[in-house]
Amino acid sequence: MSYKVLVLLKPTEEQPALERVAEFARFLPELEVVVCRVVSDYSDDQIPALKERYDREISSLMKRFPSIEHYETYITFSKNVPEAFCNYAKLKSKTLSMAVISANKRNTLRDIFISPLDSQIMSKINLPVLVVKDANAPQHLSRAIVLAIDFEETAHDKMVDEVLFTAANAFAMHFNGEVHVLNCVPPIHRGLMSGKTTASVILGNEKPITRADVHGRDLATFAEKHGIPNTHCHIAEGRVDEMIPKVCAKLEARMVCMGMSSKDGVLSAIDQTASELVLEQIKGDIFIVNRNINIDDLKAQQEE
Repeated sequence: MSYKVLVLLKPTEEQPALERVAEFARFLPELEVVVCRVVSDYSDDQIPALKERYDREISSLMKRFPSIEHYETYITFSKNVPEAFCNYAKLKSKTLSMAVISANKRNTLRDIFISPLDSQIMSKINLPVLVVKDANAPQHLSRAIVLAIDFEETAHDKMVDEVLFTAANAFAMHFNGEVHVLNCVPPIHRGLMSGKTTASVILGNEKPITRADVHGRDLATFAEKHGIPNTHCHIAEGRVDEMIPKVCAKLEARMVCMGMSSKDGVLSAIDQTASELVLEQIKGDIFIVNRNINIDDLKAQQEE
């Protein structure tokens, strides 16, 4: 399989996403890279001159990353950076393996009204996306790559689980890492659900089984299928946005792989927000598969 990734450049000297891709290229010399620059500050009459300027700047920039041997440049002009980037990703999705972007710094008050650029891309893009906070962070973290899954039947897609595992395993292979599976057992929202929410008798068992027991059984099945040792399996009861950062801190994880909800409705917004809150709190990268991805096309591309 050939790998081709789409990288969004920042309008600054620091380029965490490109630095991470250069690290990938040291292990995958055949890696193909599309270097994308979306220019938002322009007027129509400036476009030809600005295009030439950014072509020169990108050529100069790429000299800093000699490990990236195969790359092409895409420069576009738009007042809406996330929309322009996601539109290009959609246009080229059948030939791209994933997108890589840099994380934005958070401003709590401003972000109440305007979502950061990385958050908008994470929720809208139709490619798996890797969000890089600090390209140097993994040098100070352990080998753990955390695959975060909620095995509750109504909250996840098993096809997404397989795509996430494939990605986590690939990252582990190329970076001498270890895949850990974290199953978060979310709390019951008693205001939205009724009935008994403590231990109950399930599948004809005489002994009451807790929700954690059910999740633990599904986790064991998933781990056995993929050859993941028991020591790398973790169950945490609590909010996803609290428990994932907590477990990652304990493991000193270099990366989290997780999905956004594929469901529409009241709870889907909570699931999308959770990934953004995880990004804010962890030290490593976050790999996201969201609701817009065509899983069948992605799996076909992985099998080529």
